[in-house]
Amino acid sequence: MTASPEAGQTVLVVDDDDTVRGGLLELLRAAGYAALGYPGAAAVLRGADPARAHCAVLDIHIGEPDGFALCERLHALAPHLPVIFVTGDDDPALARRAGAAGALSLLHKPVDPDCLLALIDAIPVRPDLPQ
Repeated sequence: MTASPEAGQTVLVVDDDDTVRGGLLELLRAAGYAALGYPGAAAVLRGADPARAHCAVLDIHIGEPDGFALCERLHALAPHLPVIFVTGDDDPALARRAGAAGALSLLHKPVDPDCLLALIDAIPVRPDLPQ
């Protein structure tokens, strides 16, 4: 991590695998982010305010709706929300879809912690988010 996050920078983590989600949350919290975890699309849409989040880390294969559909819904609620996709699949078509969805990146599991933190740290702090 290059710098400490500003207070209140919330990262939404959506992954249906409890172990992966827990590991990502632990990593992000240790780095100073206020990370919130959800097992699927319905949970995050019901429990989070994406307009107040710094970014979202979304697994692609989270059931229905999948990560791409969730990204679309989150962008309808928060058009400027940066999204980072993660996946266990090594399918080049997923990278193209992630790019078309406007994602910052597509990371493969197991996620490189330094790479994930570097991507999140590089996201500019939005002045309209509470500090």
